[in-house]
Amino acid sequence: MNPQIKVMVIDDEASIRESVEMFLKEKGLSVHTAGTGAEGIEAWLKYQPQVIILDIRLPDISGLEVLKQITGRNSDVKVIMITAFHDMETTIEAMRYGAYDYIHKPLDVDELDHAVQRSLQMAEASLRTPPLEDENGEELLRRRIVGRTPAMRSVFKTIGLLSRNRATVLIEGETGTGKELIARVIHESSSESEQPFVTVDCTTLVESLLESELFGHERGAFTGAIEAKKGRLELAEEGTIFLDEVGDLPLALQSKLLRFLECREFTRVGATQSHRSEARVIAATNRSLDQMAGQGRFRHDLLFRLKVITLHVPPLRERIDDLPELVKFFIARINCELRTKVSRVEKKAMERLKDHSWPGNVRELKNLLTRAVLQSGGAILLRDTVEAAFAGHQAEAHEVSDLRTLDAIEKEHILKIMEQTSGNLSAAARALGISRPTLRHRLKRYGF
Repeated sequence: MNPQIKVMVIDDEASIRESVEMFLKEKGLSVHTAGTGAEGIEAWLKYQPQVIILDIRLPDISGLEVLKQITGRNSDVKVIMITAFHDMETTIEAMRYGAYDYIHKPLDVDELDHAVQRSLQMAEASLRTPPLEDENGEELLRRRIVGRTPAMRSVFKTIGLLSRNRATVLIEGETGTGKELIARVIHESSSESEQPFVTVDCTTLVESLLESELFGHERGAFTGAIEAKKGRLELAEEGTIFLDEVGDLPLALQSKLLRFLECREFTRVGATQSHRSEARVIAATNRSLDQMAGQGRFRHDLLFRLKVITLHVPPLRERIDDLPELVKFFIARINCELRTKVSRVEKKAMERLKDHSWPGNVRELKNLLTRAVLQSGGAILLRDTVEAAFAGHQAEAHEVSDLRTLDAIEKEHILKIMEQTSGNLSAAARALGISRPTLRHRLKRYGF
């Protein structure tokens, strides 16, 4: 046991102080005791223990008040609250003010031992782990995209070049790599940064509504169109329209988008008069549009128009050296947003994060760190906490994957068969056990 680790017991019952002190000294720990809240605060200031076992009911001041004073000055200290009263409100208050754990009397030796051992583990890890913050916290939070690897430096250079012009951009990258964030940074770095940035998620809108959302419609254009409505292109004005997952655009809309890119004109649904828009188009995809074009699922001419400039965002596994900086960045944001106080990451925890393949990329990293920070119970992130966050993360992912709709499963299977048959409708229909017209109907329904 690290000789620098000190433990304090604050309890008005002498028998509990003595028994807990004896139990802890047998483990080789340096132990100090106090019988009142005032004595406890004075002894804490003098000895600066890393772990405190604190009774809720004290003869002079409330243990909760002692807790607030201690954690308010030092968030690294681990305070284990003990009480003979099992009320919900006190438990919530204790955890709210920074208690590490909450144990009921009569004390269970195994439960106390587990809480103490866990606290000591965190205390020892804190002593040997330097703080994350090595730069101004506000400056860290102002940063939008994090990375120092060659792949990310290339992305930054491309963004710099794009800030000087209005070229159409295609951003390629896996799900969760931050394609929309990069599109926003391109917009904000341009001379049109004061103009609107408008997003169209091509995966979430059904085909019948997508054209209206993109180009707008006139009153009476279809059932429910009780008034004219501007589309996203008009709303973008001279700013940027971001087409997220453009590979999901139906072929019919692809031709209309191509016309817009060629002449900067479009027509609202139900209208005859054309409108102009000078909005810059930035599209993003997590799929191979070249492959889709070869299969007849994406127009070659539209692809050429979109990829005037192509920006490839590397997956996290290909820039794993950026992970420590990303961890620092996200923990700073999480602390700010959720009022947590994690300031250290155990070396073993960082190694565990580096070992993961990160199929969900930066988005997955942020979600996992949020879970881990909330479960940390203190100022340091341990490997055990990261492992627990991974376990919960994988369980949720499994549950979500099991809750797909029948349409989603059917769509996935049909597309898989289409790929295996190289887009041959007759072969795909035979493999699926349906007719060619039925297959055509299903493909059209799914936007292909």
